[in-house]
Amino acid sequence: MTTYKEIFGKYVKNYSSDPTSDIEGQIWYNSTSGTFKVNTVADTWTSGGNLATARVAGGNNGGTQTAGLAFGGFTGTVRTNATEEYDGTSWSPGGNLVAGRSNLGGCGTQTAGLGAGGYPFIRNDSEKYDGSTWTTTGNINTARFNISLTGIQTAALGFGGNGYGTAPLTATEEYNGSTWTSQNSMANPRAGEGAAGIQTAALAFGTSTNAATEEYDGTNWTAGGNMVNMRGACFAAGTQTAALASGGAQPTLSPLYRGTTERYDGTTWATSPANMLSARAAGMSGGSQTAALAAGGDASGIYTAATEEFTPSLVATKTITTS
Repeated sequence: MTTYKEIFGKYVKNYSSDPTSDIEGQIWYNSTSGTFKVNTVADTWTSGGNLATARVAGGNNGGTQTAGLAFGGFTGTVRTNATEEYDGTSWSPGGNLVAGRSNLGGCGTQTAGLGAGGYPFIRNDSEKYDGSTWTTTGNINTARFNISLTGIQTAALGFGGNGYGTAPLTATEEYNGSTWTSQNSMANPRAGEGAAGIQTAALAFGTSTNAATEEYDGTNWTAGGNMVNMRGACFAAGTQTAALASGGAQPTLSPLYRGTTERYDGTTWATSPANMLSARAAGMSGGSQTAALAAGGDASGIYTAATEEFTPSLVATKTITTS
């Protein structure tokens, strides 16, 4: 029988108590408990405070885990103009959008947010938020809904979405704090894709029919590594070289709604061991790969107000058993 030493070139170390180590995969024998132990990565999703208003397809990709922003969306009866702000524990009311809408793009921070496009009427108007009030700003050049935004209020990027005729778009636009200008298009038509990064280093990833990733350098889009799983309307966070994708929907699979999580390192997507507590799509997200936020969305046909927080790469010690 092949031994551990023959495979790895070293003996299993013997300790009377579990050692302090951050090395994933390290194995040892605990002589006190008479068990073999191993270090594993234990990403976690935990519950946060609920939104006041359950909604889907609101402004996404804005704020941080401790200073989140949710605005607009569909409640099941109305396309709301309500804004909510998250402090890391609970949501509280913010200033209302000028125009109630769903399926809009969103980015920025809790005190300097940006929203554009949306539905109904396939909108081209944009609004910016100062932490208390929304005001209108320059229109996007291509009216659309399901547009993705990333970046900050004074340097944002908008791409993809559905235009007239509802076909997915490749159109890309940059925002300078007052006006939008057209830029080079993506290679893949997308709507409801994940978005991360900044205006000069952005990431577009996935749809319900496409696992492709594209990276934007401020001028051109180029191909990145494919996602492990196709998914549309996912929760997204992070940067071009450290992105997070979770949840989402894939109409050709059963179940339709995903709870799985993937991380991107600038080259490759890898599956995280942590699933969301509630599989869902089309919610609002924000934060980073190391501290992400997911709120609202469609959970198997139910519009939810639930919020979840992601904490990555905690090394946990597990006992090795025959099972």
